[in-house]
Amino acid sequence: MSKDFLMVVIAKMHIKLNELIEKNNFDLLCEEVQLYSRRLDKFLSYYYKAVEREPNFEYDMHLLDNTVKCSV
Repeated sequence: MSKDFLMVVIAKMHIKLNELIEKNNFDLLCEEVQLYSRRLDKFLSYYYKAVEREPNFEYDMHLLDNTVKCSV
């Protein structure tokens, strides 16, 4: 997986987590919110390990902008 793709997935996961939080009336202790939050944490750990392998990585912000626009 490319790092750009990982960044897009992380952005989409953040958006989905925000939607889950809103759907559950901002109850952060809700099991559904907790499970998805843990899933996002695991994915972030994977991403940071990938970035450590290649520290000169440059983000393609156009990918992130497109992801946010498509998800909203």
